[in-house]
Amino acid sequence: LSASRAGDLAAVKAAIESGAVLETKTPYGQTPLYLAAMNGHEEVVRFLLEKGASTDVRDTFYKAPMLGFVLQRKHWGVAKLLAAKSANPDQTLGDVADSGRADLVETVLTSGKPTQAALDKAYEAALQGKNVEVAELLKKAGAREPAPPLTVDAAVLATYEGTYKSEQIPVEIKVSVKDGKLYGQAAGQQEFATKALSTTRFAFPPAQLELEFDGADGFALKQGGQTFKFKKAVSK
Repeated sequence: LSASRAGDLAAVKAAIESGAVLETKTPYGQTPLYLAAMNGHEEVVRFLLEKGASTDVRDTFYKAPMLGFVLQRKHWGVAKLLAAKSANPDQTLGDVADSGRADLVETVLTSGKPTQAALDKAYEAALQGKNVEVAELLKKAGAREPAPPLTVDAAVLATYEGTYKSEQIPVEIKVSVKDGKLYGQAAGQQEFATKALSTTRFAFPPAQLELEFDGADGFALKQGGQTFKFKKAVSK
């Protein structure tokens, strides 16, 4: 673990040869591959992948997938290695498409087999984010044009307005309505306009995010394969 974090390839090889467990973990669930990847140590990442290390690992503190940390820190070479070995091409496609890196999208399309739904979702996000090169790649791979947005009655949208909090994560989200659209805004971040999928489901494709309301007082936020419950704390 220490050698991987430091990027010491010789020490990593020596540890493996001495019987170190490839998927050993820190108290936060980070494996040697996770530590090497998040710190941008490309040669160590390549070696561990060749040894069969799993890319499907989440940190138990931030709940963050390995590739998410790598993309956030812009370790593009490492991201390419992980994308080529992904066990979940659908999730990986969404993540790399959101980064705007056409080379990473091409890696996933070449090495994996994303579903039609994943292609369509990533394509819509690329269009909304104006990532032209990524959108063209996805279109060529068979992505279909997104359906026109659904119109939800203004009175229904108005019932969702307010400030919401979650017991699962320390994030406060404000929901508002402008020009017939539902907007969300996490505290300290820019607001985002959602696309109505139904009268209770609203998506923000660029962030692979969905809000699903179970009434006027709460919603489930779905992103990256995780679901967080929010309850209305303050009405408009």
